[in-house]
Amino acid sequence: MGTLNSIQIFILASIVLLSANVQAHSADTFTVVIKETGLTPNSSQIVYNDSVIWHNVDSNENITHRIVYDGDGDGLFNGSNDWDSGELVPECNQTGVNNTSECNVTFLVWFNGTFGVGVYEYQDLLSNGTVYNGTIIVTEDIHPDESLPQIGAKYGESNDDSPKEISDSEGIFTSLTAKDLLLISGVSTAVMALILILLIIVKPNSE
Repeated sequence: MGTLNSIQIFILASIVLLSANVQAHSADTFTVVIKETGLTPNSSQIVYNDSVIWHNVDSNENITHRIVYDGDGDGLFNGSNDWDSGELVPECNQTGVNNTSECNVTFLVWFNGTFGVGVYEYQDLLSNGTVYNGTIIVTEDIHPDESLPQIGAKYGESNDDSPKEISDSEGIFTSLTAKDLLLISGVSTAVMALILILLIIVKPNSE
């Protein structure tokens, strides 16, 4: 029983360690404040899988804002690659004012599917004809382990991509990245776990 418990602990520990090394970027939500004087900030840089929420705080009477993005360039803002927030008001709880189910103060866009990595030039259209421009820059979600130096690299070395002659044995190890090593480690652990499970099954049968 003691041997079996030790094996189970080893397998569980291996799984936990492997999963810890492949954590992805956790999604964040960034806020753009819609003011009387414009968008704050008017340019935002985020990572793929993040979202942006626009919040209208312009309390000028009878002024609404509309956040639009014309992804297909037809000027209509109604395509599958477009945004259209509809009219955004500063608040929806005034008595007799904006008391409808379509009353919106905020507008949210996720950048994890149709809208992915890229630069999005959008507009804030005010009901009085004023137009403010904004930009959202979405970058790739690069995991820390993918940016680690290659095996064999020395601290302070220049990143020279010019070809160099190396021996076969050197080439095997210097070409491996941290991601490759993680994959090899995972496969090795899985094989070891499978062998141990087979031993557990076969041993009682042999007795």
